[in-house]
Amino acid sequence: MELLEMALLGTTGLTLLMVGLHHARLVELRHLLRRDRDLEHSARQHIEENRELHSALRAEREHVSQLQRQVQLLLSLVP
Repeated sequence: MELLEMALLGTTGLTLLMVGLHHARLVELRHLLRRDRDLEHSARQHIEENRELHSALRAEREHVSQLQRQVQLLLSLVP
């Protein structure tokens, strides 16, 4: 009976060890997933900001172009 109890105790110990290691790995994966979600959110924000900046740049370039045309028109009126 003592041998059976030792075997069961050893099996229980190994099972607890495996469950503990599995739990630690799951916690690690959860942290990785959270970090990945944070990075994805940050990337979306940067993409949107980049679009807005490109749009503003196009508007500024168009404004500069209009001002250059106005300057050319005014210069053509000066004798």
